[in-house]
Amino acid sequence: MLCLIMGVVLASMIFGGILARAVLGDTLLDQPGGPNQAIPALFIELFPVWLAAFLGIAILSAIMSTADGLVISTSQVFANDIYRRTLSSILHPNATEAEVDHNVLRISRVSIIFVLVGAAVLAWFSIGQNIALMVWVGLGGMMAALAGPMIIGVFWRGVTKQGAIWGFITGALSFIALRNSWLPGGAIDGGLIEQVLFELASQAGNPFACTTIGEAVSVIVTVGVSLVSQSLPKDHVDKIFGTEPA
Repeated sequence: MLCLIMGVVLASMIFGGILARAVLGDTLLDQPGGPNQAIPALFIELFPVWLAAFLGIAILSAIMSTADGLVISTSQVFANDIYRRTLSSILHPNATEAEVDHNVLRISRVSIIFVLVGAAVLAWFSIGQNIALMVWVGLGGMMAALAGPMIIGVFWRGVTKQGAIWGFITGALSFIALRNSWLPGGAIDGGLIEQVLFELASQAGNPFACTTIGEAVSVIVTVGVSLVSQSLPKDHVDKIFGTEPA
């Protein structure tokens, strides 16, 4: 029931853009912000000034809250995931736990500054671009990389460490190559391979298609490499999936 409710609510998000297009027409596309201004422009058009301002402030508050969480979580990637779990034992092998915690705190603070500056620069040079597509480029890359290791790893006991790693790498590289048009262009009237390359190259501007193709590559490689690589210890697999029935 909860999944049904969430599915309906999330799908209903598109109606704001549809209504803005219906009410504002082509004038929305002529504005500097383009589709990014759809919801604020719709509020201004339909509601009294005070209500439009109130709704705009509410949306900006939600945006700032989300951005704050993303900045903090990104800094923790450098501080905890990279330094504490990997580099601390290499750079400071004799450091105490208190010293490691102090270094993690400093790295976290510095990382926040760099993340904020990087985000500001990216936002400045991305003015006028479709934010929804930009966001999907980031999400799509992660989805393409993680599709094989996560989806197959949840349902199949035979996934191996090597399969998960190569599925992650090939999924991410497939998305990046498609998105940046690194593949040969091919030709629509050429042979089979050239036609396939042409179709793949034509998807560069569509992050949704790039994500789907990357996910397919990740799943296939994860399964293929897992079939030919060393299996995980049975005790470890049973700990995750539970003991198989006799």
